[in-house]
Amino acid sequence: MSDYPYADRFAVHRALPESGLSRQEVLAELRAMATEEDAFWETGKCSGTMYCGDHDHYHFMNEAFGLFAHVNVLQRDMCPSATKFEAEIIAMTIGLHGAESAHAAGDEPCGLVTTGGTGSILHAILAYREHAAQTRVDRPNVIKPETAHPAFDKACHLFGVELRRAPVDPATTRVDVDWVRDHIDERTVAVIGSACNYGYGTIDPIAELGEVALERGVGLHVDACLGGFILPFGRVLGYDIPAFDYSVPGVTSMSADTHKYGYAFKGSSVVSFRSKELRNAQYFYLTDWSGGKYTSPGMEGSRSGGLIAATWASMVQLGHAGYLGYARQIFATSSAMQDAVRSHPELRLIGEPTFLFSFTSDVFDIYHVNDFMRTKGWRFNGQQYPNALHMAVTRPQTQEGVVEAFAADLADGVAYATEHADESPRSGAIYGGVAGGMTSEADEFIRAVMADMLDGQSSIPPT
Repeated sequence: MSDYPYADRFAVHRALPESGLSRQEVLAELRAMATEEDAFWETGKCSGTMYCGDHDHYHFMNEAFGLFAHVNVLQRDMCPSATKFEAEIIAMTIGLHGAESAHAAGDEPCGLVTTGGTGSILHAILAYREHAAQTRVDRPNVIKPETAHPAFDKACHLFGVELRRAPVDPATTRVDVDWVRDHIDERTVAVIGSACNYGYGTIDPIAELGEVALERGVGLHVDACLGGFILPFGRVLGYDIPAFDYSVPGVTSMSADTHKYGYAFKGSSVVSFRSKELRNAQYFYLTDWSGGKYTSPGMEGSRSGGLIAATWASMVQLGHAGYLGYARQIFATSSAMQDAVRSHPELRLIGEPTFLFSFTSDVFDIYHVNDFMRTKGWRFNGQQYPNALHMAVTRPQTQEGVVEAFAADLADGVAYATEHADESPRSGAIYGGVAGGMTSEADEFIRAVMADMLDGQSSIPPT
């Protein structure tokens, strides 16, 4: 990908235009880019990324966003609507996640609206660290399954929390609960479970982790960033989805992304807590600043009211029936696509997936299939150790004809992979693991490549 896409068609601005462009010129340029880029995922051949894909819904949220885009939600005296929106977003979210059970147990579930899944996970780890510092330990650790999201690694890196990675069963991809139990010590403040994990769409044994958490007196955070707004509806539809929320004793916090299967705009998530004591531990206060008294509930300061308003609008407009209807379509589509994978003895589904599935091969490198499927317009997420392909089914895949195209192209892809099994797949170098396992030299090289990629995404245009 070029560092300067569209440089051959549109001006590259190295400084402010002298007199500015007309609004018509600016909008025309934006429409051209948006229309072309949307065409890529509108086919339904892109794993995850675009969870809604409904332009009418986007237009509706854009209108809601525009009404409050200019508002700073820090100033609640000027925009009390932000309190209504945030409170109701949190209430609707925890209502899907067993708040009734928590209330029955005498708890008072609460939460924060954050800027995304990583933001929710960061706030959860910060809350556990601060609560521990106030109550019992100042050098804490948390335990996560190896499959849990890298945002936990980032949070621990940023906040100086020790991270312990628990192994998972290679067949089920679920965390080894006995390992978790054996590695909790006096400095452990929380353990992590995923519902579901990003890589395989499988759900950790949350009930068993809850028992361990209660037994050892530690917190249990359930990362439902991916599944939080679809798994509850899958349970209503009768799919075999175990309890993963506050109905499980021992669960003390959760993260769930409204910008995924909540069908809100990107940059929206909820982190919830079983008790205010835990949430409030990470509140920030500065009482003696010369500029006045300052406090904030989370890490962000100024935020646009537009995103909160649009998220609220999405949730109340769709309602329970709307979410249930979309979940029915997505689960059915995922089931049909998984059946297509199962129809090939050369392929193997990993674990017991839900709406998201991952598949590999014990016969050939699965990236041969990826090489072929890319020529047909498919964009899967690549995995390693073992090499695998991941498909997060979203609303664009529920379009007519997408399942049939997947089945046909997959069959041709398997034939291609069989024919080229003795060769090295082209996409393996990009997505696959290092032959023989990761080494320090390979890690250093991959980091250099990644750094160059990140530099390119924000590099200043040359003169």
